[in-house]
Amino acid sequence: MSYLVFIVAVGAFALLGAGGPLHRDTWLELLNRRVDAIELDLWPSLALRVAAPLIGAGLLLSLLSGLIGGLAEALIGVALFYFAWGRGDYPTDLEKFLARARVGDVEGAQMLLSDASVGGSIEPLAVRALRDLSYRGFARWFPPVLYFWLLGPFGAAAYRLTELSNARSEGQFDAALKLLDWLPSRLLLLSFAVLGDFERTRGILTNDAFDQEVSHDELLANGIARAGSLDLERDEGPDAAVSAIEAMQKAMGRVTALWIAVASVIALL
Repeated sequence: MSYLVFIVAVGAFALLGAGGPLHRDTWLELLNRRVDAIELDLWPSLALRVAAPLIGAGLLLSLLSGLIGGLAEALIGVALFYFAWGRGDYPTDLEKFLARARVGDVEGAQMLLSDASVGGSIEPLAVRALRDLSYRGFARWFPPVLYFWLLGPFGAAAYRLTELSNARSEGQFDAALKLLDWLPSRLLLLSFAVLGDFERTRGILTNDAFDQEVSHDELLANGIARAGSLDLERDEGPDAAVSAIEAMQKAMGRVTALWIAVASVIALL
């Protein structure tokens, strides 16, 4: 059943992308405002924001199970897993960034990066773009997949609820999100190394991966650069940014296929 839920949700997201009723988060905004009004401490506040929707989904699952039996588990599982995918039209943002960078429109390309990335203007555009876009690509797909296989669809949904709550609160729950990102980001880094230049990436795996001072976006960007033999510090300008993001797209595509293949093999064992 888990593999069926996985394939249906992954296929639907690949075909339909983000959006639709399951990605309309107005109800979550209402919940967050009510939790804010209670004025709880940090961790109880986050626990309530995450647990309340999951409890509601559990109650709905119990109700539907009495009506349609085992089909309810599949339906609720697909719905929760689809909810767990990242928001926004990431593929379109990538194509827009590349189109603007290819014609030398640096300012236009920077508009598609997060405010934090644009703020670090002392660094080359390629470095800032790779950090921002690699993390966004990571967060929209890979943590939900890992937590789905570890904890089921409720675990995947819990990750996205944490991420949405953190974004809405402007980083109030950064510590929780960084904790949840730790394992999937390291597994993704290992995947880059296996499918790319392992010798160049090995130093990041043995050192940076366990350095608390290295952020997740920096770790992923460095992993892509090493695995793809990119020199981000030396190469500057929009052409370097195009090369970096194109390399990132290829790396993400290969790793996505690897994760799906591994999940399929595990399901068949």
